[in-house]
Amino acid sequence: MKDKGLKKHSMLKRVVCTVLAILLIYVAGSVVTSMVVFHYIFRRTEYPKTFELYYSDIDSGKYPRDKVNFTSGENKLVGYLYRKENAPGTIIIVNGVFSGADRHLSEIMFFLDNGWQVFAFDGTGIGDSDGDGIVGLQQTKLDLQKAIKRLKNLEKSNLPIFLYGHSAGGYAAISVLRDMPDIAAVVSIAGFNSPVETMYFHAQQKVGLLANIEYPFLWLHNKIIFGGDSDITALSALSDTDTPVMIVEGSNDTVVPADIGIGKYKEQIKNPNAKYYSVDTPYRNSHTTIWLSKSAAKKVTAELKKSSGEALLPTDTRFAMNEVDKTFLLGVLNFYKAAIK
Repeated sequence: MKDKGLKKHSMLKRVVCTVLAILLIYVAGSVVTSMVVFHYIFRRTEYPKTFELYYSDIDSGKYPRDKVNFTSGENKLVGYLYRKENAPGTIIIVNGVFSGADRHLSEIMFFLDNGWQVFAFDGTGIGDSDGDGIVGLQQTKLDLQKAIKRLKNLEKSNLPIFLYGHSAGGYAAISVLRDMPDIAAVVSIAGFNSPVETMYFHAQQKVGLLANIEYPFLWLHNKIIFGGDSDITALSALSDTDTPVMIVEGSNDTVVPADIGIGKYKEQIKNPNAKYYSVDTPYRNSHTTIWLSKSAAKKVTAELKKSSGEALLPTDTRFAMNEVDKTFLLGVLNFYKAAIK
């Protein structure tokens, strides 16, 4: 009887040790996997979009700019200030991930033509800025904070600062208000509510139920990288400020769909000066076409479906594909002007 008891105890011990070993291997493997996935997704990528405009395409004499260096963490970032005399304010362009300072060049030219000063920058791991990679979705917010501080030190005129953000930049432009309440007004285009929610959503689209299993490690790795910034949502930032904010979303956005967009929470937003708009116009209602004219948006949509490679299209074609919707952008500028009053 004693031998049987010892055997049962020994077997139970082996089972427990085996289960613990499997659990340890699973945890270690998941931690390593989350690190590898982060590094891969947010790696540094240096390739042009076929339809984008670049500063070398436009008249630099008409749109001169000054190069401005600043640091974010350990990296030196590069920004560009387009000065304008007697401007009512400075608009900072806040790009999405994988996009550089020239990504919204068509809007920059429009803002300048209408008398505004503009500041655009390459974020961490993009364009002329340092960094082995983009790090994560919250990095845009951290870079934006540094850009705002640099601009304030650079510009002694105390011009009000306005933010114009797209995608991750739309999220960053709102979330930064928790730390910088003196921003005059924000326009957030196709921004998501939560970085972790957004990564989880896209992981589900690619690997299904595996995303549910790995979610705790995704959250943990994000927490290790960004600390207190990892859990900030656009909704929480909006609820802590009365800064005028315009939230714009496309009804056919598949990159930041309604399930993870800020608009999902519009009824819960406590900011009395927040406005929400949905763009329903065909072709203009997708993630990267909201600010474009309908004809330009139609051309961009067709180009994205072709996936034709990395070669730049002819300059005239790219100008046509970046024609802005003037009514939309004038609405943006009127929103900024109202904030000044």
